[in-house]
Amino acid sequence: MTGRPVPWGRRRGVVMSHMLLGGKLPRLAGFDRGPVTLAGGRATPHQAQIYRSAGRLTTFAPSFRMVTDFAETGWQSCLAGGPSDRRFSRWYYSGMDGWLHGRYNRLPGQGKDSSPSGS
Repeated sequence: MTGRPVPWGRRRGVVMSHMLLGGKLPRLAGFDRGPVTLAGGRATPHQAQIYRSAGRLTTFAPSFRMVTDFAETGWQSCLAGGPSDRRFSRWYYSGMDGWLHGRYNRLPGQGKDSSPSGS
């Protein structure tokens, strides 16, 4: 290999494009976000991949992550982007920082007394 190594983040950076309007509006409109660095590869827990398919750059990564302890009620999750698909919602991109840095939101579960059978 000749020259300087390329930093990981520069090689693994992708733009999260809006499904319908991706690339059709100026970036200032806020529909497309990034670039974001995808951690990992096909053999890592994050399982992110960047490749070309049919002439276009394609990516996949787990957009929803969930962790649970079966001995407790509740669970933890994070969602790439946010819980809203509405561009002008404050929740449109609200979860991205947590998703990128592996921070999860705790979601309460139902207590044992809440089961349908009452047991």
